[in-house]
Amino acid sequence: MKTDRSISLRLHAEPAWIPMVQGMAEQSGLVLGLDQAKALRLTMAVEEILAYLSELTPGAPLELTLAQGASHVDTVFSFTANDADLWAMNITACGATCAEDNLQAMGLLLAARMSDGMEVRRDGVSVVLRLRMDRSYPQQEIEAAERFPARGRLRFEPALDPARIKKACALARALYPDEFVPAGFGTPGKIVDQLLAGELFGALALDEGGAVAGMITWEHSSATSVSFCGPYIFVLGESPAPRGLTDHMLSAVARTQVSAILSRLPTEELPQDSFELLGSLPLTATDGTARPLPVWFRSMGEDNGLSVWTHPALEDFLRQTYDRLFLMRDVHSTTRQGEDVSGRSVFSTAIRPEASQALLTPMLDGADAESTLQSHVELLLSEGYRNILIHIDLAQGWQATLIPVLLTTGFTPRLVLPHAGQSDMVVLQYA
Repeated sequence: MKTDRSISLRLHAEPAWIPMVQGMAEQSGLVLGLDQAKALRLTMAVEEILAYLSELTPGAPLELTLAQGASHVDTVFSFTANDADLWAMNITACGATCAEDNLQAMGLLLAARMSDGMEVRRDGVSVVLRLRMDRSYPQQEIEAAERFPARGRLRFEPALDPARIKKACALARALYPDEFVPAGFGTPGKIVDQLLAGELFGALALDEGGAVAGMITWEHSSATSVSFCGPYIFVLGESPAPRGLTDHMLSAVARTQVSAILSRLPTEELPQDSFELLGSLPLTATDGTARPLPVWFRSMGEDNGLSVWTHPALEDFLRQTYDRLFLMRDVHSTTRQGEDVSGRSVFSTAIRPEASQALLTPMLDGADAESTLQSHVELLLSEGYRNILIHIDLAQGWQATLIPVLLTTGFTPRLVLPHAGQSDMVVLQYA
């Protein structure tokens, strides 16, 4: 599938452009692979964002780009704003009543709810607002399955055969608990598209009869790291499948510029002697039972060190962690020193209902960070999420200054993920 098709438009933030942008969004969505219903949702979302920007930065120049991904369409607005209030993107912190007195915020809230993902990045006065609209894929029902004896020797190859990829997804969902399997395996056609387009990577274990004996998948979590799921093993007894799949992944990643491999959803079959344990997250399953999640790490070359930012409240934790892992890091302390922090904060939220898990990520700083974060936590708890995590990128000094807010709200540092962001990521968990 071609994934490099795109269309861009330069215009100004004015309501007069809305009809033209509506037509562009709908037709482009269809051409780039969305069905009619998804293209209509994209059209309405783009309309709401342009109307929002026309009030926020009237007449300002902006660029709109729609680009085809393997299983989705990206819509990106690039613009300049000195005081962009994107608080309405905190869609997990409130319902529509939050914006009932602010029609501007209501428009952005509606756009976020109509999309399958929304994020914002800000660098000084430059702001990038990104919508993701997923293509529609049929959901696969979970079928009963049992592990089987392998016939003959196993061979390992890249996951590129659609039929075998879909079979591996079905077997993984049948043989492993939901919280250890990516949600995408429930729509295997999407996994096929992502693997064939190179947005996702994988390896299959096949026996001499051609049956799928196992699978492992991995993807980029940053420019210098990948995270993996598996290995998922479908054969009985002692098998070379776990190590063969893991070695295939290590060999493939070694030919890239990736510095670190991190586990995302590791299974018990993972050859632990090939990795280093970063720590364990004390998670709770949907039924209330304790389900700790180990996090494994493998360095893919010599680590020449990084500079990271932290608040003094977290400095001892970081230094002890880096000493234990023998990682060279220049740890710099930063605090608020009376500088003005204006505007309102934004936290993105990614949820995994099957694992009762929510992941928060700071997107924009603001004077209301503590109350906004507390609102997120309260709503997630009220909806039954037992595991609330937050990632802080230690390359970002402004994120480090949020650490006192996190600690006050009830978050506890758990572990550090080397190279998982622009620099290392520290993972905190709501206790």
